[in-house]
Amino acid sequence: MPTLETNLGERSRRSRAVFRAVAIAAWSVVVVTFWYGARQAGVGPLDYLFGGIDRVAAHPWAAVAVLGLYLVRPLLLVPISIVNVASGFVLGLLPGLALALTGTLASASIGYGIGRVLGSAGLARSLPERWAILGVLRRNAFVSVVAGGLMYLHADAVNLPAGLMRIRFAVFLAGIVVGNALTMSAAVLAGASVDGNLSDATVAVDATTLVPALVLFALSLTLASWLRRRSARARDRAAATAHSRS
Repeated sequence: MPTLETNLGERSRRSRAVFRAVAIAAWSVVVVTFWYGARQAGVGPLDYLFGGIDRVAAHPWAAVAVLGLYLVRPLLLVPISIVNVASGFVLGLLPGLALALTGTLASASIGYGIGRVLGSAGLARSLPERWAILGVLRRNAFVSVVAGGLMYLHADAVNLPAGLMRIRFAVFLAGIVVGNALTMSAAVLAGASVDGNLSDATVAVDATTLVPALVLFALSLTLASWLRRRSARARDRAAATAHSRS
């Protein structure tokens, strides 16, 4: 005879299955709508996106529109660096940085949540056995998330796996802030340096804003390279220790 615990477990599994189906359906609708709009406009998806940003740039609710782009970005698989550039372009440097930080955390949380919903405790245990990189993410969550931000990895290549691996949410968010601080600032600076239309091939660029963006870009790649070498040395030491004990 089924127990109360069995019934609750079955109900939970059904609820998760329904939620996954709804999430996938919503994802499909957003992606199809975006691609259909680009096709109707007769342009590529990136030009369509930039054209939309240009249209809302002078609108009083431009900040809300850009924040909305951060929220749907995980569904459209748009690189977050592009949205950060849009934030600087639409709002300027300091307001753009504030919006970029808010939007990055919100976007990362959505990506993490999608991974969490689509995954399970069983997958979190079994996947690292198939893909070693997921094992590294689970063992060294904070450093791995920071490294992903510094190396300009597509955000969903970090956020979704972190949710799948059930990384502690507070640790994940802390890694997002630290890892994206330089790359986010560089992108916002680059966007703030543009005077014209993002979709226009000929734009005026403010060198006093663009040069610091390039410096931050180079610094983030340097730190990412150092962190990657440090992680490789740690793995080598761990492997050598395990070999000596066997």
